[in-house]
Amino acid sequence: MTDNHFLSGLLLSTALNILAFAAALALGCRAKLGGRAELGLATLMLWNFLVMCPVYALGLTGHLEARTLALVSAPWFAVIVAVARGRTPLSMFAKELGLAAMELGRLPLDAFLVTLRARSFVSIGVLFTFMMLVWTLAGAYLGPSWKQWDALWYHEPIVGFTIQNHGFAIVDLPLDVAGAQKINGYPRLCEMTQLWFVIFTDRRVIDMVGHVAAPGLALSMYVLARRYTRDATLAIALGCAMVLMPACAKLLGSTYVDAHNAAFVLAGAHFATRPTLRIRDSLLAAICLTLAVGSKSMALVPVGMLGLVAAVRVLRLVRRRPLASIAAIAFGVALIGGMTASIYWRNWIHFGNPFWPELRYDNEKWGIHWPGQRDVGFDGIKTKIGLSDLFEYLYGVPGSLGRPLDQLFEYGLGVAWIGLPIAVVAAVLWVVALGRHLMGLVLGEPSWRAAPETRNLVPLALTLAAIVKFSPALWGARYQIAAVGLMFTFVAWAAGRRGFEVFGQGIAGGLTAMAFVSFFWMTPRNWLTWSETVAFAKLPFPQREVTPAADISPTMPGQNGSPVTTIAGLARERELAPGAIVAIPANYGIYMSLFWNNEFSNRVVYVPDAEDWLGELAKTNAVWTYCATGDRICRLLAEPDSGWELISPLDIERHGSVFRRTRW
Repeated sequence: MTDNHFLSGLLLSTALNILAFAAALALGCRAKLGGRAELGLATLMLWNFLVMCPVYALGLTGHLEARTLALVSAPWFAVIVAVARGRTPLSMFAKELGLAAMELGRLPLDAFLVTLRARSFVSIGVLFTFMMLVWTLAGAYLGPSWKQWDALWYHEPIVGFTIQNHGFAIVDLPLDVAGAQKINGYPRLCEMTQLWFVIFTDRRVIDMVGHVAAPGLALSMYVLARRYTRDATLAIALGCAMVLMPACAKLLGSTYVDAHNAAFVLAGAHFATRPTLRIRDSLLAAICLTLAVGSKSMALVPVGMLGLVAAVRVLRLVRRRPLASIAAIAFGVALIGGMTASIYWRNWIHFGNPFWPELRYDNEKWGIHWPGQRDVGFDGIKTKIGLSDLFEYLYGVPGSLGRPLDQLFEYGLGVAWIGLPIAVVAAVLWVVALGRHLMGLVLGEPSWRAAPETRNLVPLALTLAAIVKFSPALWGARYQIAAVGLMFTFVAWAAGRRGFEVFGQGIAGGLTAMAFVSFFWMTPRNWLTWSETVAFAKLPFPQREVTPAADISPTMPGQNGSPVTTIAGLARERELAPGAIVAIPANYGIYMSLFWNNEFSNRVVYVPDAEDWLGELAKTNAVWTYCATGDRICRLLAEPDSGWELISPLDIERHGSVFRRTRW
């Protein structure tokens, strides 16, 4: 892709996103929310929902192309703006949106000023969080796209195949242990958010999209915490702690979706449990939960819990507003049910297993025979580890780094040493307060009744308990980001009790200090140092996208560099024109994203094993093909009369090589 093409695509993407943001902000303003933080949270959720509407409409119908997406999206956003405007004079409406946008833009500065006036150590945390986001965003642009294996395995390929097929069509892929079928069976909403930017530009922006989750995560934690504490400084500290949690911070500059999913779940939790629920709040909750269930399978449990809570609360409004209440429930069921069906019903229709390809399950009594890769209860799905071992690893940090469960470190020192112990004590006190409240109701003692915020914690506590109970991997901190946020609500509740203000300030300062330490102890380190950033900045694109870490610095982690060899990467950009075919065998490795050029404009085609594999390969008209190191296909391709010549190893670990066609 030429720089002119990239710049024109960037301008188009920017214009569309400004229009989408205006539409989301207009709807948020019409919702008459409780403050700037809540408005900001609603706007972010609505933006993500609004941009996904045309993506899904075109993707499900097989018409998802850059030009068509732009032509559909622009009038869609304009219609939303017009509807939100209603009969308000245009000048007044524009002024309202402008002022609201300026207020939202001031939120980071105001958070810093609030903590600075309070002479709180959290002010440094706010500044550090902002600087970290700017730094990792720049690094995501300059650094090659990689940052852990799942990106190459299925996150980027979901984007690649969707662009290639102009939609969500089932892709012909091998049924192997390497898990290519994840591309067909996994939820894809966050990858489609990445596509929303990439389809107009190219691969260099794909790792930047995760940063969209950061403000949503911080704001959702802040508004939840403020419900239970009068101390704005503590709520701000908890919001920053969520973003600085290693499980979140290390993934923002990658295609991993865990932080994004957590932001959706926590935002849904906020709107579904708002102390005074209005119809418009239930609609926002439905939108957030739809985004959550569309982004990750592990969201099914919290979405089910919170969706039920919201539905029951809306039903209580039926007498007062029957039509609006029924319409709101129908809206929520249609959105959440439709998104769920687009994943699990689709999998059942095509593969006979709603949880394809991950779970294999057989039950003769119920007549269930779900094909898949791993049995329910297998160690890779339901980790067989006791709580004592879990805590041994968790509180063995940093000594436990490098041991089997070193992902526990991604919770960070603040969660382990401050958040979790205080939350456990707070939960016990909360149960006592709730029990006293129930006894007061039975015995007619009004003085025993708990405060409204104490009762309001019930649905959040039940949701947290359900997540912990049904989670397949408590050792994986990135899977539990939303659970940590719900846990922090108990911290806010405990520190929000009258007379505990000093205690709350201690928690805020401690979380901030430990967030600094955890960030710099992050293992592996996904952020770039100053010298690494300068080195990448000096390289022109696409050279920097195909530059391995070893060419930048001997101390640079390998996954901060390019996964593709420089020779293969540059040849890929020169030779794979739009529509050019790269053929892959069943033994393709886990590096599928490397088969696309940087603008995802070529095609990747699977050629199943056959006795005359070269003959089957010729039928595809492929210009490139791949073989795994030592595979028989490599020997076939290397024969003098095969019609193919070796280019180079494809990946820096030399698991396989690419060949170009020489006989036309």
